[in-house]
Amino acid sequence: MLLAAALLAAAILQAPNLIAANTSAHGHWVAPWLMWAVSCGVMHGLGFHPRSLPGRVFFCPWFAWPSLLYGLWLTHSYFLP
Repeated sequence: MLLAAALLAAAILQAPNLIAANTSAHGHWVAPWLMWAVSCGVMHGLGFHPRSLPGRVFFCPWFAWPSLLYGLWLTHSYFLP
């Protein structure tokens, strides 16, 4: 999960035009949603687990996996020519 989060973070930082609302066909909700998925992926990949119940629910890796995979699919043109 850490690898998927790192790849998506690199794609977002290096080529934000792939997901930005003004330069792509995606809405304004895609970029924050993918950044949340990257945050969840890094937290879970490094082994950090929040103590509070709301934190555990908000940063649940089961919700982040589909988002990370969708984000990698959206940014596949960054990795593949």
